[in-house]
Amino acid sequence: MSPILIGVIVTVLIALAAATWKAPRLTSIILWSLVATIFVTAALLIKAPGQFSERALWLTLAVPIIWTAFQFWTYWDSNKWRVAFGLIAFSVVGGVIVFLSEPMA
Repeated sequence: MSPILIGVIVTVLIALAAATWKAPRLTSIILWSLVATIFVTAALLIKAPGQFSERALWLTLAVPIIWTAFQFWTYWDSNKWRVAFGLIAFSVVGGVIVFLSEPMA
């Protein structure tokens, strides 16, 4: 990795941490719910049972429902930090599952 790319990644992570610290509900509804939805559905697409085409179809239909559920959770829960940490945890777990999975042939 080039030093410029590392600097950009570190800057983005610092900006995300600062934005989440300053306004956890706003950051959760705008950013973390989308990122968690993408990583959760990607992990389900890889690890769920059944044919790939069937999983892809059902998850394509489920993405708006999952995203909306995460957004409802953001405002439903009284503890704003629990939601932020939960969505970040969903994102990390989904990313780890995708990263550690074997490539599909």
